[in-house]
Amino acid sequence: MVLIKDKETRSLLGCGIAVPVVFVGVILVEGALRPGYTWPHRFGSELALGERGWVMIANFIVTGLLVMGFAAGLRRALAGRDGATAAPVLAALFGCCMIVGGVFVTDPKPGYPEGAVVPAEPTLHGTIHDANPVPFYLTLIALVCVLARRFASEPGGRPWMWFSIVTAVAVPVTFALAASSYDMESGSGGFHGLWQRINLAIGLGWVAAVAVRYLRAPGLDDRTKARTNAAPSCPASPRA
Repeated sequence: MVLIKDKETRSLLGCGIAVPVVFVGVILVEGALRPGYTWPHRFGSELALGERGWVMIANFIVTGLLVMGFAAGLRRALAGRDGATAAPVLAALFGCCMIVGGVFVTDPKPGYPEGAVVPAEPTLHGTIHDANPVPFYLTLIALVCVLARRFASEPGGRPWMWFSIVTAVAVPVTFALAASSYDMESGSGGFHGLWQRINLAIGLGWVAAVAVRYLRAPGLDDRTKARTNAAPSCPASPRA
Protein backbone atom coordinates (compact mmCIF):
# COMPACT_ATOMS: atom_id res chain seq x y z
CA MET A 1 0.00 0.00 0.00
CA VAL A 2 2.90 2.35 0.68
CA LEU A 3 4.18 1.87 -2.85
CA ILE A 4 0.76 2.71 -4.32
CA LYS A 5 0.61 5.91 -2.27
CA ASP A 6 4.06 6.90 -3.52
CA LYS A 7 2.95 6.37 -7.12
CA GLU A 8 -0.12 8.49 -6.55
CA THR A 9 1.97 11.25 -5.01
CA ARG A 10 4.39 11.19 -7.93
CA SER A 11 1.52 11.34 -10.42
CA LEU A 12 -0.01 14.33 -8.63
CA LEU A 13 3.31 16.16 -8.43
CA GLY A 14 3.84 15.39 -12.11
CA CYS A 15 0.81 17.54 -12.86
CA GLY A 16 2.96 20.51 -11.86
CA ILE A 17 5.49 19.72 -14.60
CA ALA A 18 2.71 19.83 -17.20
CA VAL A 19 1.43 23.24 -16.05
CA PRO A 20 3.78 25.55 -18.05
CA VAL A 21 4.06 23.08 -20.93
CA VAL A 22 0.30 23.05 -21.47
CA PHE A 23 -0.64 26.64 -20.65
CA VAL A 24 2.26 28.54 -22.18
CA GLY A 25 2.52 26.04 -25.04
CA VAL A 26 -1.09 26.54 -26.09
CA ILE A 27 -0.75 30.33 -25.87
CA LEU A 28 2.37 30.31 -28.05
CA VAL A 29 0.98 27.93 -30.68
CA GLU A 30 -2.48 29.47 -30.84
CA GLY A 31 -1.03 32.98 -30.86
CA ALA A 32 1.18 32.11 -33.82
CA LEU A 33 -1.61 30.45 -35.81
CA ARG A 34 -4.57 32.79 -35.19
CA PRO A 35 -5.32 35.09 -38.14
CA GLY A 36 -5.29 38.76 -37.12
CA TYR A 37 -3.73 38.03 -33.73
CA THR A 38 -0.37 39.76 -33.22
CA TRP A 39 0.83 37.94 -30.12
CA PRO A 40 3.48 40.44 -28.90
CA HIS A 41 0.72 43.07 -28.64
CA ARG A 42 -2.15 40.89 -27.38
CA PHE A 43 -2.91 39.31 -24.04
CA GLY A 44 -3.16 35.54 -24.00
CA SER A 45 -6.71 35.68 -22.63
CA GLU A 46 -7.86 37.30 -25.89
CA LEU A 47 -7.37 33.89 -27.51
CA ALA A 48 -10.57 32.85 -25.69
CA LEU A 49 -12.49 35.02 -28.19
CA GLY A 50 -13.57 34.07 -31.69
CA GLU A 51 -14.38 30.74 -33.32
CA ARG A 52 -11.43 28.94 -31.77
CA GLY A 53 -11.91 30.56 -28.41
CA TRP A 54 -12.83 27.20 -26.89
CA VAL A 55 -9.18 26.15 -27.16
CA MET A 56 -8.03 28.87 -24.76
CA ILE A 57 -11.01 28.37 -22.49
CA ALA A 58 -10.12 24.68 -22.23
CA ASN A 59 -6.49 25.65 -21.67
CA PHE A 60 -7.43 27.73 -18.63
CA ILE A 61 -9.62 24.99 -17.15
CA VAL A 62 -7.29 22.05 -17.84
CA THR A 63 -4.29 23.94 -16.48
CA GLY A 64 -6.26 24.92 -13.38
CA LEU A 65 -7.07 21.25 -12.76
CA LEU A 66 -3.40 20.36 -13.23
CA VAL A 67 -2.44 22.96 -10.62
CA MET A 68 -5.00 21.51 -8.21
CA GLY A 69 -3.52 18.06 -8.80
CA PHE A 70 -0.10 19.52 -8.01
CA ALA A 71 -1.58 21.00 -4.82
CA ALA A 72 -2.74 17.54 -3.76
CA GLY A 73 0.76 16.20 -4.46
CA LEU A 74 2.30 18.96 -2.34
CA ARG A 75 -0.03 18.05 0.52
CA ARG A 76 1.28 14.48 0.45
CA ALA A 77 4.94 15.40 -0.09
CA LEU A 78 4.97 17.98 2.72
CA ALA A 79 2.91 16.01 5.22
CA GLY A 80 4.12 16.77 8.73
CA ARG A 81 6.56 19.45 7.56
CA ASP A 82 6.66 23.25 7.46
CA GLY A 83 4.19 24.64 4.95
CA ALA A 84 2.22 21.38 4.79
CA THR A 85 -1.07 23.28 5.14
CA ALA A 86 -0.41 26.71 3.64
CA ALA A 87 1.38 25.59 0.45
CA PRO A 88 -1.30 23.14 -0.78
CA VAL A 89 -4.11 25.58 0.06
CA LEU A 90 -2.41 28.42 -1.82
CA ALA A 91 -1.68 26.16 -4.79
CA ALA A 92 -5.31 25.02 -4.90
CA LEU A 93 -6.54 28.63 -4.79
CA PHE A 94 -4.11 29.47 -7.59
CA GLY A 95 -5.60 26.62 -9.64
CA CYS A 96 -9.10 27.92 -8.94
CA CYS A 97 -8.07 31.34 -10.27
CA MET A 98 -6.93 29.72 -13.51
CA ILE A 99 -10.30 28.00 -13.88
CA VAL A 100 -12.08 31.30 -13.21
CA GLY A 101 -10.03 32.87 -16.03
CA GLY A 102 -11.49 30.31 -18.43
CA VAL A 103 -15.07 30.34 -17.20
CA PHE A 104 -15.32 34.14 -17.24
CA VAL A 105 -14.02 35.18 -20.65
CA THR A 106 -12.49 38.59 -21.30
CA ASP A 107 -14.40 41.18 -23.32
CA PRO A 108 -13.33 41.86 -26.94
CA LYS A 109 -10.61 44.47 -27.37
CA PRO A 110 -10.27 46.87 -30.33
CA GLY A 111 -8.90 45.01 -33.34
CA TYR A 112 -9.47 41.46 -32.14
CA PRO A 113 -11.36 39.40 -33.05
CA GLU A 114 -11.86 41.08 -36.40
CA GLY A 115 -15.34 42.56 -36.60
CA ALA A 116 -16.14 41.98 -32.93
CA VAL A 117 -18.17 44.67 -31.15
CA VAL A 118 -16.38 46.15 -28.17
CA PRO A 119 -18.97 46.72 -25.39
CA ALA A 120 -19.44 50.31 -24.29
CA GLU A 121 -19.37 49.12 -20.68
CA PRO A 122 -17.55 46.04 -19.38
CA THR A 123 -19.74 42.97 -19.10
CA LEU A 124 -20.04 41.01 -15.85
CA HIS A 125 -17.85 38.16 -17.12
CA GLY A 126 -15.33 40.64 -18.51
CA THR A 127 -15.17 42.47 -15.17
CA ILE A 128 -14.61 39.24 -13.27
CA HIS A 129 -11.90 38.20 -15.73
CA ASP A 130 -10.11 41.54 -15.47
CA ALA A 131 -10.21 41.41 -11.65
CA ASN A 132 -8.98 37.81 -11.55
CA PRO A 133 -5.24 38.62 -11.94
CA VAL A 134 -5.23 40.12 -8.43
CA PRO A 135 -5.95 36.85 -6.54
CA PHE A 136 -4.12 34.92 -9.30
CA TYR A 137 -0.80 36.64 -8.63
CA LEU A 138 -1.28 37.11 -4.89
CA THR A 139 -1.78 33.38 -4.34
CA LEU A 140 1.12 32.49 -6.63
CA ILE A 141 3.54 34.90 -4.93
CA ALA A 142 2.37 33.77 -1.47
CA LEU A 143 2.95 30.14 -2.50
CA VAL A 144 6.46 30.99 -3.71
CA CYS A 145 7.24 32.75 -0.41
CA VAL A 146 5.89 29.89 1.74
CA LEU A 147 8.03 27.34 -0.07
CA ALA A 148 11.04 29.69 -0.06
CA ARG A 149 10.84 29.60 3.73
CA ARG A 150 10.49 25.84 3.61
CA PHE A 151 13.55 25.49 1.33
CA ALA A 152 15.61 27.64 3.71
CA SER A 153 15.19 24.99 6.42
CA GLU A 154 15.95 22.01 4.18
CA PRO A 155 19.44 20.55 3.81
CA GLY A 156 20.82 21.86 0.54
CA GLY A 157 17.75 24.02 0.07
CA ARG A 158 19.47 27.42 -0.05
CA PRO A 159 19.73 27.55 -3.87
CA TRP A 160 16.02 26.77 -4.09
CA MET A 161 15.29 29.45 -1.53
CA TRP A 162 17.11 32.04 -3.65
CA PHE A 163 15.48 30.74 -6.82
CA SER A 164 12.09 31.25 -5.17
CA ILE A 165 13.00 34.73 -3.92
CA VAL A 166 14.08 35.77 -7.42
CA THR A 167 10.81 34.34 -8.78
CA ALA A 168 8.76 36.20 -6.16
CA VAL A 169 10.36 39.44 -7.38
CA ALA A 170 10.39 38.69 -11.12
CA VAL A 171 6.69 37.75 -11.31
CA PRO A 172 5.26 41.11 -10.12
CA VAL A 173 7.95 43.08 -11.98
CA THR A 174 7.18 41.45 -15.35
CA PHE A 175 3.45 41.75 -14.66
CA ALA A 176 3.94 45.47 -14.01
CA LEU A 177 5.86 45.82 -17.27
CA ALA A 178 3.02 44.12 -19.15
CA ALA A 179 0.38 46.27 -17.44
CA SER A 180 2.31 49.51 -18.01
CA SER A 181 2.60 48.69 -21.72
CA TYR A 182 -1.19 48.49 -22.06
CA ASP A 183 -3.57 51.45 -22.25
CA MET A 184 -6.89 50.57 -20.59
CA GLU A 185 -8.79 53.46 -22.20
CA SER A 186 -7.85 52.69 -25.81
CA GLY A 187 -7.59 48.93 -25.31
CA SER A 188 -4.23 48.82 -27.05
CA GLY A 189 -0.55 48.89 -26.25
CA GLY A 190 2.87 47.70 -27.24
CA PHE A 191 4.58 44.43 -26.32
CA HIS A 192 2.34 43.76 -23.33
CA GLY A 193 1.67 40.34 -24.82
CA LEU A 194 5.39 39.59 -24.91
CA TRP A 195 5.87 40.63 -21.29
CA GLN A 196 2.87 38.60 -20.23
CA ARG A 197 4.31 35.47 -21.83
CA ILE A 198 7.64 36.06 -20.10
CA ASN A 199 5.75 36.54 -16.84
CA LEU A 200 3.81 33.30 -17.24
CA ALA A 201 6.93 31.36 -18.21
CA ILE A 202 8.66 32.54 -15.01
CA GLY A 203 5.77 31.90 -12.63
CA LEU A 204 4.53 28.62 -14.07
CA GLY A 205 8.08 27.47 -14.75
CA TRP A 206 8.74 27.78 -11.02
CA VAL A 207 5.78 25.46 -10.37
CA ALA A 208 7.27 22.86 -12.71
CA ALA A 209 10.73 23.20 -11.14
CA VAL A 210 9.32 22.67 -7.63
CA ALA A 211 7.41 19.63 -8.85
CA VAL A 212 10.66 18.16 -10.21
CA ARG A 213 12.44 18.86 -6.93
CA TYR A 214 9.89 17.02 -4.85
CA LEU A 215 9.65 14.18 -7.35
CA ARG A 216 13.39 13.67 -6.87
CA ALA A 217 13.24 14.13 -3.10
CA PRO A 218 14.13 10.98 -1.15
CA GLY A 219 11.34 11.77 1.31
CA LEU A 220 8.80 10.16 -1.01
CA ASP A 221 10.45 6.79 -0.47
CA ASP A 222 11.46 7.18 3.17
CA ARG A 223 8.95 4.61 4.35
CA THR A 224 10.14 2.08 1.81
CA LYS A 225 13.77 2.72 2.75
CA ALA A 226 12.97 2.54 6.45
CA ARG A 227 11.28 -0.81 5.94
CA THR A 228 14.32 -2.10 4.05
CA ASN A 229 16.78 -0.86 6.67
CA ALA A 230 14.71 -2.44 9.43
CA ALA A 231 15.01 -5.91 7.89
CA PRO A 232 17.26 -8.17 10.00
CA SER A 233 20.68 -8.74 8.54
CA CYS A 234 22.22 -12.18 8.20
CA PRO A 235 24.49 -13.05 11.08
CA ALA A 236 28.16 -13.20 10.30
CA SER A 237 29.54 -16.70 9.76
CA PRO A 238 31.67 -17.91 12.66
CA ARG A 239 35.35 -18.10 11.96
CA ALA A 240 36.83 -21.51 11.52
